[in-house]
Order: sequence, then structure tokens, then C-alpha cells
Amino acid sequence: GVLMASNAQRGARAKGRTRKYLEGLGYQVGSLEVVHWIFRDGERFPVKHDQFASAQIAMNDQDIIFVQVKSGKSAVGGTFPAARRAFAQFRFPLMAKRWVVAWPPRARAPRIVDCSAEPPAATPRTRARRIKTRLF
Repeated sequence: GVLMASNAQRGARAKGRTRKYLEGLGYQVGSLEVVHWIFRDGERFPVKHDQFASAQIAMNDQDIIFVQVKSGKSAVGGTFPAARRAFAQFRFPLMAKRWVVAWPPRARAPRIVDCSAEPPAATPRTRARRIKTRLF
């Protein structure tokens, strides 16, 4: 019988396909995923965290793109509101692009959703000032 791929394997495959796809477009691609190990009951478990709400960063001499990768049924349609909210937590330079690269089941090419036009997050200083006025 055929074994089902685990979620981790499917995610890793989608990231690999995304890297290959972006490199084919002339980008250099790096990983923004950090793995932390959690120890519990004598066992260790890997926990992955994306930096800047992105699994990968891609760049060439024109662009820098922060990339989130989606795959499976979730990648078929929609505008990825959770991904947009995650991107909105950070202040990206105006020239930096933010993409969701989505691989629907059996797709040969990804669906790319450009989230670059979203408004940036509030500056931390403004947020701190707002909290301060509320407290005192």
C-alpha cells in the first residue's frame, strides 16, 4: 500500500517545490524557518517558527519577496486572510513584496497571491504611546 505523507512531509515538499519554482524565475531563495526543540517527558519535539510570518525569502537584483507557502485543499481558493493578518504584524519596507505561494492538490504550478498592497502594521512607538495614554 501507499503510505500517506505526514503534514510535516507535505509542508516540506511544498517548500521545496516553491524554492525550485522561485529559483526557476531567477530568485535566490533562503529559509526563514527556525526550529526550536521542546523537551517533555524525556522526549524532544521539533517546533517550527517562521520569522516575519514567512517560510522563505526570495530575492534578485530587483525584488525582495517574503514568502508564505500553502498546500493541499487550503490552497485551492480564497485570499488567505490569516496569512494577510500574519504579514500585517510586521513593518516591511515599501519595496518588499509579500506573497502567498499556494500549491493546490496535483497542481503543476502554484497560485500566487500578492499581499504587498496591504497596509503595514502600526509602528511599535505609536502602539506604545496609545497604551500609555490609556493607562495613565
